[in-house]
Amino acid sequence: MSAVLLLLLGLLDAAFAGFRASNGRDGRIRRAVGNRRAALRGLAHGAPGLLAAAAVAGAVLLGSDDPAARYRELDEAGLRMLVVYGPYSALVLGSLACYLVGPFRLSTLAMIIGLGPLTLLRPPVVVAGAVAAAWQSLPAAVVALTAGVAVLLVEPVVHRRWYTEPL
Repeated sequence: MSAVLLLLLGLLDAAFAGFRASNGRDGRIRRAVGNRRAALRGLAHGAPGLLAAAAVAGAVLLGSDDPAARYRELDEAGLRMLVVYGPYSALVLGSLACYLVGPFRLSTLAMIIGLGPLTLLRPPVVVAGAVAAAWQSLPAAVVALTAGVAVLLVEPVVHRRWYTEPL
């Protein structure tokens, strides 16, 4: 179950990474079409990285002498990641909801006190989740490192690919 939740969080984060890569490029708050396109670009670049992390997890399970015990170990590592990522994700989703559906002033406030600072906290939060997962197991560390790197690469790749030209 933790793997499914982490996959969903990873895909959601990839969409948000695309959104973040594009959002600072234009002063207009309401850009629904551009925001959707940016989120899809993030998903397109994030999904292969998460697939690579899933492949590493599959290889770890297949290479184990006791796959059931290894699965429990990876599941426990995933739960430790969720303990770190859950509160952060709830704050991001709340801020994003205020930004997307609120009136202009609430959208601006959500950007200034929510989404902006949370974007800066994202890399340390991803690292903290990976460290929490890796704490007790080398195989879990390999899977967590793969997933963490995949998640952290989405935004810079999307930004460089589509949003580096001056406005």
